[in-house]
Amino acid sequence: MATRFRFLPPAGTPVSLADVASTIGAVLAGQEVLEAFKASLCAKVGVRSCEFVSTGRAALTLALLALKELDGGHRQEVIIPSYTCFSVPSSVVKAGLTVRLADVDPETLDFVPEYLEQIDGTKVLAVVATNLYGLPNDMKRWRHLTEGRGIYLIDDAAQCLGGSVSGRQSGTWGDVGLYSFDKGKNVTSIDGGVVVTNSDQIAAAMSTQVKRLRDSTIGESLTHVVKLLVYATFLHPRRYWIPNSLPFLGLGTTVYRTDYPLARYDKWMAPLGSRLFAQLDAFAAQRRATAEGYAKRLPWSARLRPIVPQATAVPAYLRYPVLVASEFRAKVIDVLRREGIGATASYPSAINDIPELRDRLKPEDRALSGGRDLAQRILTLPTHSYVTGEDQDRIAAIMAEVLGE
Repeated sequence: MATRFRFLPPAGTPVSLADVASTIGAVLAGQEVLEAFKASLCAKVGVRSCEFVSTGRAALTLALLALKELDGGHRQEVIIPSYTCFSVPSSVVKAGLTVRLADVDPETLDFVPEYLEQIDGTKVLAVVATNLYGLPNDMKRWRHLTEGRGIYLIDDAAQCLGGSVSGRQSGTWGDVGLYSFDKGKNVTSIDGGVVVTNSDQIAAAMSTQVKRLRDSTIGESLTHVVKLLVYATFLHPRRYWIPNSLPFLGLGTTVYRTDYPLARYDKWMAPLGSRLFAQLDAFAAQRRATAEGYAKRLPWSARLRPIVPQATAVPAYLRYPVLVASEFRAKVIDVLRREGIGATASYPSAINDIPELRDRLKPEDRALSGGRDLAQRILTLPTHSYVTGEDQDRIAAIMAEVLGE
């Protein structure tokens, strides 16, 4: 395959030279930015408390540990979607809890209500709603379902910062909410995760968890600075073809693992996160405009179906997900990528097909089919600001040709 010298990355938030210079300047000057960043985030999303930690999956792990401690260890099960990021089940396992699955509807990416409603909740500590690709789940429904049953609701907005439901920010509908500042997220500080809550009891338990953590090492901080320089340099489509052409980098690879560190947030990255977070509204508006462009241009048919957000949702569109007939998906992705478009099949399998998890799951969870259907049909398109109208026209034309529409 010939190398293309313009390649749209599948995800990411562009970082300018000014962003890099500002971040490194703040580090060298020893500026303390983290507390102001925390205050800004709490005020923006409307919560009383937040804790910053090393990564998004560390945030979920620590939230679960805090809830487990508050519960006294009586409830051990955590319900998650049958299709989601592999970091979600790995966080449950790392917290010493048991993964339970509720099936998803491929047409909405949300839980199938009947599965949640029928599950015996007496052993359930928490339900994790994951708001995939920045499309908010039906959080009102899940709030109503968990209230009064001793079940915590976790509004995992790692992919949905900037989204909302009924005017309320994603991440704030649960007893606990999560955000991620990983490299591929709507706001990045290269790494980082946040736990938010309006519960004083949960806030105290989270504070206890964070106090037990170690600080980032100098080596980790220097690594983050190097990653920032590389990220800012190579995310641009004129340069992304370079890392994209190096298979050993494993770009976009999803691996199930539980050996990630739990640590405090790297203060060296706070200036970058704070600077980009101040632009959240502009980022979100741009991504929604790109999504609207796809909705108008793509050749919708029985072979290519949209995923329509719920009526009261304002999505953040980390990526633009669509459903492609399974017999066509591999070819669509292959042709798009040959033409320099970072389309992806997202996660490689349903959660119940992760080899390391299968023996931990109940037979009824192993049999769920909605996540498997979604894993065979999902395709995501980039929504970041490097996507142009011309790119969208090319994507639509390629998909129409491959799908025979």
